[in-house]
Amino acid sequence: MSGERRPPRIVCFSAYTTNLRAAAFRRFLHQCGYDVVEPRSFGPPGSILELALTLLPNCWVALTCRADLAAGFKPHPNVGLPLLICKLRGIPTWIDVDDLDHAYREGWMSWLVAVLQRHIPRWCTVITYHNRRLEEFLVHQMHCPPDRLVRVQQGVDYAFFSGAHQPADLPGTAGRRIAVYAAHLNVASDLEPVLQAWSVVVERIADALLLVVGGGPMLGHYRTLAAQMGLSEHVRFTGELAHADVPRYFRLAELAVLYMSPRLVNEYRCSLKLREYFAAGLKVVGNDFGELGEYAGFLYQAAGGVEAFGRMIVRVLEGFDDRRQDRARRFAMDQLDWTTVIGTGAAEVMRRCGLPTA
Repeated sequence: MSGERRPPRIVCFSAYTTNLRAAAFRRFLHQCGYDVVEPRSFGPPGSILELALTLLPNCWVALTCRADLAAGFKPHPNVGLPLLICKLRGIPTWIDVDDLDHAYREGWMSWLVAVLQRHIPRWCTVITYHNRRLEEFLVHQMHCPPDRLVRVQQGVDYAFFSGAHQPADLPGTAGRRIAVYAAHLNVASDLEPVLQAWSVVVERIADALLLVVGGGPMLGHYRTLAAQMGLSEHVRFTGELAHADVPRYFRLAELAVLYMSPRLVNEYRCSLKLREYFAAGLKVVGNDFGELGEYAGFLYQAAGGVEAFGRMIVRVLEGFDDRRQDRARRFAMDQLDWTTVIGTGAAEVMRRCGLPTA
């Protein structure tokens, strides 16, 4: 009917197609009833080449699209410049900042990323973030107006990860004591200290197997490192998987491991994998750095370094179980499900932009 109100149209620019938070926002914004437009991507997913090759196409979309709101995920140039174009066209702009991207790198590359991102968030209509410490950084280091900030939690597709999944058919895993580590193996991954801890584990549990779920540019490096550490019989790499297949590998494991090394970037991160572990009902062994320190009631937590982390893994594999994973699963269901997180967050963004909700 001609009198029906159309849903707001949101054009979404993502720095990388591998950004799972951005993908979740696009998917669940659509499920919430918004008309979501996603520009085509070019180049190898998650690469610097993708950043370069999508810059001009994204700008063309920004110049020509019909949209009520322009959303961007990560303030890289292939997101920031299109948002600026939309702003100049009178379209409200929303940027989501999820980490200190420059802190993943060192030297001139870190400086360059910081410079390229420094001014983008402050002129957007709404700025969203997930980690509480990011609010401080956005206000005091990037000079963003506090009244434009909205916290939107890191979430999880609870129904998917908590659902009934058949375990993956992976030869050589029968009878093994399996822990899972899931990640995109790039500069963000802290797999090296996990491998160091796993050396402690295999000294006590001869049939222990670490299942590394995921691929990425550092997959070859970590395979070589595991071999050099004498762990080839105790570490299995799945390589790149479709995200839809990940829960099947979780079903093979008795527990999941997550370690955040004491580096600047980890002070501002919110782990999507942690929330996926929670939703799947896995016991999670973690350390106490960064946001992991907030989840002592949900994690089998090791205070201290790699040795303590390894000993806690041994303790849980040997049977320690106080059912804190049940509390974590309920927490994920009640507070972290993307449907709730994005529905509430989008409603606030729309209100700030003077737009109706879907």
